[in-house]
Amino acid sequence: MRTYFIRKGIGEYATLFTRIRQREPNVDILVSTNLEVLRSDWEKHKSKGTLDKFYSTGDGKTIYRKLTMIDEALDNLVKQNKLDRESIKEAVDDVVYQEAREQQRQAEEEERRRKVLEEEERRKNVMRYLDNFIVEISSGIRMFRGSQYGKNTIKVWKTFRKVLGDFYNLNPFTWDDINRQLADNFTYYLQSRGYMVKTINKHITLFRALINYAFVEKFHDNAGAESFFIKKKVTENDKAKEIYLTAEELQALYEQPLSGEYDIIRDIFLVGCYTCQRFSDYSTLKESNFTKTSKGTKVVKVIQQKTKNAVVIPILNDNLMRIAKKYNYNMPERSDVELNRTIKSVMKIVAEKVPSLNKLEVTRLTMKEIKKEEDGKVKWRRNKDGNVVRPRYELVTSHTARRSGITNLYLSGKFDIFQMMSISGHKDQRTFMDYIKLSSDELADSIAQKIREEESITNAVLF
Repeated sequence: MRTYFIRKGIGEYATLFTRIRQREPNVDILVSTNLEVLRSDWEKHKSKGTLDKFYSTGDGKTIYRKLTMIDEALDNLVKQNKLDRESIKEAVDDVVYQEAREQQRQAEEEERRRKVLEEEERRKNVMRYLDNFIVEISSGIRMFRGSQYGKNTIKVWKTFRKVLGDFYNLNPFTWDDINRQLADNFTYYLQSRGYMVKTINKHITLFRALINYAFVEKFHDNAGAESFFIKKKVTENDKAKEIYLTAEELQALYEQPLSGEYDIIRDIFLVGCYTCQRFSDYSTLKESNFTKTSKGTKVVKVIQQKTKNAVVIPILNDNLMRIAKKYNYNMPERSDVELNRTIKSVMKIVAEKVPSLNKLEVTRLTMKEIKKEEDGKVKWRRNKDGNVVRPRYELVTSHTARRSGITNLYLSGKFDIFQMMSISGHKDQRTFMDYIKLSSDELADSIAQKIREEESITNAVLF
């Protein structure tokens, strides 16, 4: 073994050094081993010539083993003629810190594995993905067809988050756990809590969209998971009564003297009826939306927030222009909650002059309404069969506007399906037809009226 020594000093511990000397080439380098010994212990054994005893006990064993390895490393450098300070330091450090570096390597590997497992668990966490999804659509980080998500769409996703969160707390699952059984359990969960079929289908649609987004972004490889969720067929008995307001009722609403908030809410609602648009579109119209075609036709142009479809709506009722002009073509901003809360009171006033608005309709109660009745806060009127009935004016909501506009377009008989869908912005005919809310009697009357008009035209030609 090479000769190792410590420098004079007063510290409790001292570093072991050795020297590398040779004539050809001329080398004289002091090498620090970075190994420390108890100064008093080393000097005692050194003076007595008993270093062998030091190397055979306690920490001396470890030091001896490492010094032996340093000897071997230095001899290799001598053979390779690499006796520069950097090579020597690197060789010594490899020996001295080998265990520490191995421990660090193992610790880093363990940390890497921990992070991989943590990331896998994070990616499996459906609720965390949904929370992040909502943050992204709310902040504008995540876009839809190149545009930011609309306020109402964000609101719908937040509502779904609460529903899915309640289900998840009872039935924790990952993406890989999604199968037919879980899908059926989700549907049953919604049914057991009194959700209407239409609402159940809405949540199923969102769940399927969520699964698809996560699959595309490689958060899971459960291909086909969305197909396990099947929407239920909706019948009229499965949902709250959806009415439309006739052209006569809308005109009465327009002519009703009102002031303040009632006046504003009435006007916003009528704009929806005259444009056949969703609340998110008809409630935000500005001056830039009112324009003309190249041939001078007055129109309203919008990019629908939900679908991003560009829609050009011909102005078919002068009341629309009068209302727009009243607000300098910039409609007052109100939320759908504010409109739904107020429009029923407005319609109740109109109902005093329009008997048809007082007609009772069989309907379904929402979960909140059922809860109110269970808590004794309200008693809903029922017919002899026990079905809840409500006057038509109480059934008017923000969405009644779009439904009324589309139904009255249909009843006018002036437009074909393609023209009407171009106004409403629908791409699917079946969805469009669902907006036409006519009773069997009304359908029969409209058919008979069309026949009479065609016969009248034929007779005029003959005579």
